[in-house]
Amino acid sequence: MDLVIRQALSTLRAMWQWRWIGVLVAWAVGIVAAVVVMRMPDQYEASARIYVDTQSVLKPLMAGLAVQPNVDQQVYMLSRTLISRPNVAKLVRMADLDHGITTKEEQDNLIDQLLRTLVLANNGNNVYTVAYQDKEPNKAMRVVQSLTSIFVESSLGNKRLDSNSAKQFIEDQIKIYEQKLADA
Repeated sequence: MDLVIRQALSTLRAMWQWRWIGVLVAWAVGIVAAVVVMRMPDQYEASARIYVDTQSVLKPLMAGLAVQPNVDQQVYMLSRTLISRPNVAKLVRMADLDHGITTKEEQDNLIDQLLRTLVLANNGNNVYTVAYQDKEPNKAMRVVQSLTSIFVESSLGNKRLDSNSAKQFIEDQIKIYEQKLADA
């Protein structure tokens, strides 16, 4: 125990003796760190959480499959349908990202860059997060809003088709039963 106390006292004396050098080093490191942080570009992230009924959205994609894919595969399939090239091209127009783009090559580069940076993550219980980072906060917000709008519109379109086909099926069944009733 005596040895530990002597070592601690020796360390404290050495620290006290070199305290001004320690203060100068701390100030130098602090100033360098402040300059580095100030020179870093700002990054803004916009995100939206979406509840997705994966069974209805992915049902047409999985038609003909004997085995249901696991959740990771469902997320991958959903991300491929939501963040597909046609949807991202529509997103570019909706979010006004195509201002200043004059050539088809520039537009393709922008679409490729968006495909790489858009994030779709599964939070569990069919809740997904769509996120995008950019140097401009309004641009990040417009991209996420537009992508969410595209998804909601496509989902509503699928729901309408499902409703119309269900309505048609019921009407056909009513006609069949009316005919059977009339025959009886």
